[in-house]
Amino acid sequence: MKKLYSLLLLALAAVAPAHAQWNTNATPVCIYSTTYVDDNGQTKQGGDYYACSPLVARTPDKKTWISWKTWGHKMVNGVRASAVRTYLQLLDRDGVPQFSEPIMVNDHITPSWWSKYGLCVAPDGSAIVTVSDARLEESSYTNPDNSPQFFTPAIYKIDQEGNFLWGLDGVEFTQFINSGYTNAYVLGDDTYFLFFSQADADQDDSATGMYMMRIDGDGVPAWSEPRKMGSSLRGQILPSLNGDFLYFDDTPDGARVHRFDRDLNEVWGDPVIYDEYAYGGYEMNHYRIVSDGNGGACVAFQRFMGQFSHNIRVQHINEDGSLGFGLSGLDAYNAEEYDHAYPSIAANPETQEIVVQYASQLAGAGEVRHQKFSFDGDYLYDEKGMTVASKSDATSNGYYFGLTGVGALPGGSWVAIYRDLAAWGKESIMIRVYDKDGNRTLNRTIGRELNVSDLQYVVEPEAIYLFYREGNSAKNPGINIFRITPDGKYDVDYDAIDAISTLPADSQAPTQYYTLDGKQLAQPQHGLNLVRRADGTVVKQLR
Repeated sequence: MKKLYSLLLLALAAVAPAHAQWNTNATPVCIYSTTYVDDNGQTKQGGDYYACSPLVARTPDKKTWISWKTWGHKMVNGVRASAVRTYLQLLDRDGVPQFSEPIMVNDHITPSWWSKYGLCVAPDGSAIVTVSDARLEESSYTNPDNSPQFFTPAIYKIDQEGNFLWGLDGVEFTQFINSGYTNAYVLGDDTYFLFFSQADADQDDSATGMYMMRIDGDGVPAWSEPRKMGSSLRGQILPSLNGDFLYFDDTPDGARVHRFDRDLNEVWGDPVIYDEYAYGGYEMNHYRIVSDGNGGACVAFQRFMGQFSHNIRVQHINEDGSLGFGLSGLDAYNAEEYDHAYPSIAANPETQEIVVQYASQLAGAGEVRHQKFSFDGDYLYDEKGMTVASKSDATSNGYYFGLTGVGALPGGSWVAIYRDLAAWGKESIMIRVYDKDGNRTLNRTIGRELNVSDLQYVVEPEAIYLFYREGNSAKNPGINIFRITPDGKYDVDYDAIDAISTLPADSQAPTQYYTLDGKQLAQPQHGLNLVRRADGTVVKQLR
């Protein structure tokens, strides 16, 4: 059945025109429209809930998986029930959808459009999608006034031809029936499935917590039962060294990280409290974590200090569990009397630097701010950081900025992405690039009077990719995509990228070092060097 479904999708894709591709100018492209034609032949907007919560993951061959949810209905035992379905589409390198219609991952009653679900990519380029839904309750569903209360976590693997490799209903864990949060991470050839489950009426409160299951490439669970990771909802994973991984959660004593091997044995012996302050807010994945490129992690999060006061904590955790920013981390603004929120973080292993972006609600103004740190905890900007954008109360009409994120580029450059709000549902997406010294080299405005939700981004050396839901019926209602290069162009030369990637590994090896004025060095000096590689190219490198 699943093979027939896949062949049908491919056949339709083969005869269908290429109805989307990456933008060739500053206009975003809609790959899934929420408009529809009613019974009177009128084109109408499907509404905010007909396409929402997009997630994105890039494949090793530079394709893009996009998932999203839609709000709709289905007939269950003759009764019309609300149903939030999860869909999946694959874009090729050129941004062209590979399925004529997106794949419907699950067709069961689900908790709601805002429940957390997950998307990641297996080494073979397949999509891993996680959901929770009421599949066990549907057989007895007869009353539309009684919403389902029990939700089963499940995980799917779908290849680039649309085949459901782990079955049409995925790998499900029916003994857990109160799950509204799911996520997954791929480590090596295995997938680590995370889900949060509440205790049911027959269990005590100790059953409530985050659970994990390791699943191999064929969909076979590694353990007889999922392992409980703790009572916190905040579980997140980051790869470390030697096949190990870092697991982040929180406790009443503060923010915590473990290092586990593949079988959940503690590598450090005990977890590490890396900041004595715990998160103060409501996001499910609020610890912003990125790899430092050497088995450790860089972390930012929002600390609660009162009803209208927060600061942004930053920490660097080495692969051995030692802390680069002291026992309680550092404050991105280094002054606690202001309200800061919505942090994002990026790390550049090449320059050993960390950039944190966040929103500030200062007296009479709103700002987007950056702070840059060395891996050793030095403030590389002024201790108050750098202002990326600002508005005063007199000119903002109460609308400031919607934060999104920051990304690292080769050579020490950084990307800032944020939403400039003019009014409710009227905003622009801003993309700015800064060089290693904080000088702005690109300032691009995307769209006017957009209604953007769930803006996702991917920063790669060759391009910056945006994915979001547009809710303005006068624009591109539905799931939109956008691509721009760090120098402001819209075309990417994949042939050149492929040629570089096929060079022998040692062709990139340094052979000679020089000062900036051309004097040859026996070894690189502290600061900026010119490096001649084995392939003859010369690049700048900061040591």
